[in-house]
Amino acid sequence: MIDDEQAAGLVRTALHVNPVSAARQLLTQSGNCIFRADLPEGKSIVLRVSPRRNAFAYTRHNLGILRAMALPVQTVLASGDTATGGSFVILNWIPGRDLAYELPQMRREEMTRVAEAVTDYQKRVGCLPHSDGFGWSQIGGHPTFAQWTNIFGEPANDSISADATPLSQLRARLRAVRRSVEPHFASISPTCFLDDLTTKNVLVEHGVLQGVIDCDTVCYGDPLMSVGTTLAHLAADLGEAYRFYGEELIRCWRPRVDALRAIRFYAALWVVGFLAAAEVAGEIARAAELTGIADAMLHLAET
Repeated sequence: MIDDEQAAGLVRTALHVNPVSAARQLLTQSGNCIFRADLPEGKSIVLRVSPRRNAFAYTRHNLGILRAMALPVQTVLASGDTATGGSFVILNWIPGRDLAYELPQMRREEMTRVAEAVTDYQKRVGCLPHSDGFGWSQIGGHPTFAQWTNIFGEPANDSISADATPLSQLRARLRAVRRSVEPHFASISPTCFLDDLTTKNVLVEHGVLQGVIDCDTVCYGDPLMSVGTTLAHLAADLGEAYRFYGEELIRCWRPRVDALRAIRFYAALWVVGFLAAAEVAGEIARAAELTGIADAMLHLAET
């Protein structure tokens, strides 16, 4: 990827202005490098750089539609290709930090307001025309899956052996929960939602929501998946003390029993994925912690 000096050069070429400074931010979005650049007139912008060509092909399109729906999103100032075959996009800077970093300082009433706002944004996006397929694309695109269940792969009915590892046992339970939520999956229409608004990409400052970011693609399917993945991140990264925010998201959506079970399935699926990644990385203590979290998540889905 690129360093601070190269980032400043990209900004200089694209915006025809010499930035006062450019500094890489200690966060990632889908494998991208993120830089903040300060401009002479006192404004700041964000530069996102991806090793993939056309990574931001639909960013301007998506943000324009979302902005017209009164969502607090960024504006694309410039975009293009990098000399190494990747791509970049420059956007205005939104103050604040990812919700995950702000939750420890937030009061419950502030969490409630953020949960209500995020739910409102998702419901607005859900009013966009439905697609003719399920999965990820630009707004108005044509994702390739014929059914919502297809995004989770082919269902498996493997039996579990007596000496199966804890991860294998959790996966077997996850398969059983999936079978129980298939009727809910079958009822889903390809509804547009922002799948990556979880404890990240929701920017908060002093307890107040400032904006949402990383809308390069959207997902068509079940908007409740974003609730489940948020529950997974809360449990895996922040702990029980911050479960209230997830409970507020559920309250805002008011799901039926079958939809709530689907939310629990999504949460368990993500936590089991975190566990598998920890095992591959050899993170023994982390894997043990996630095993307990996944067990608790599955218990909720099974009841």
